[in-house]
Amino acid sequence: MDDKSVVAPPAATHRRHTRETLARRLRLVQLMVFERTGAAGSILAASRELAMTQPAVSKSLQELEEHLGEKLFMRGRRGVSLTDFGRMFERHARAVLAELHDMADDINATQSGSIGKVIVGTLITASTTLLPDAIIRLRVAVPEVAVITRVGPNSTLFPALARGELDVVVGLVPEGQEAQHYAGLPLAHVPLYRETLSVVVGGGHPLAGRDRIDREALRTLDWIIPTRDAVSYPAARRFFEAMGLEMPRNTVESIAILTNLGLLANSTMAALMPQSVAERFIHDGLLARLPINMQEAYSTVGYTVRIGLEPAPTTRRFLEALRAAAGGLEGRGPPQAS
Repeated sequence: MDDKSVVAPPAATHRRHTRETLARRLRLVQLMVFERTGAAGSILAASRELAMTQPAVSKSLQELEEHLGEKLFMRGRRGVSLTDFGRMFERHARAVLAELHDMADDINATQSGSIGKVIVGTLITASTTLLPDAIIRLRVAVPEVAVITRVGPNSTLFPALARGELDVVVGLVPEGQEAQHYAGLPLAHVPLYRETLSVVVGGGHPLAGRDRIDREALRTLDWIIPTRDAVSYPAARRFFEAMGLEMPRNTVESIAILTNLGLLANSTMAALMPQSVAERFIHDGLLARLPINMQEAYSTVGYTVRIGLEPAPTTRRFLEALRAAAGGLEGRGPPQAS
């Protein structure tokens, strides 16, 4: 069957079209058939490209012309060519099909986790080392995923996660009495590594670089210790007890990392700091670790997600990066970027 066998379209009806009428009457496959036919210049060639029969292509074009009330093609022995109306319609059809192509790309990217966003709640412990390492890994793997971070305590972050305002919380996993406090929330806590404390001073401190530190030297130091409501405060108390020292009286209580760094850099104070946090600044020469054995882990670092809700693809990609970043933190310096 050649192109001359196509049934001639009816005369123009000049019906008024709206977005709604076009949406009801037109089908996307008709636009694809129209576009391929115009590009190929032949119904037969278009049918081969579309893996459709020639009568099916002809019927689709005929129905499209009936809906529009205008001729789209001039038929001849050598094939088909667009009418003036057809050339106008072709511009719009190609725009719709281009948007459809972009939609398909976005759907595929979103479902694979390579585009979109992830909202992460974090505590101070995770925000200086674990989380930056995870974000860097994520951006290398899927650079179009946006990461939004919100810093706060568990008491703020966990309820926000349960309400769906966050995708994941990264930081200290609640244990003991704290875990009981959040037992009513639909949350699952996943541990990554155990955290210990280090005794640190500024890089230029008189005690920096010493092989041994005696108890009297520790007694005379001014101290930065965790706040009394911090997870690490009980571990700080146990440290001073183990060293045979009373809890310091004239102290600065702070878990604000930037504040503590400023104090350590500009004074002779000492601080108890999570080891994974301290490692980054020791590596950069900003801090020095005093040679005091503190092997006791005071808490567990991990992440928290909602129970009964499958994480979005972007969140799954972030969790993969987070687990990879956590692999090098327990008892070591920061992991190298992969």
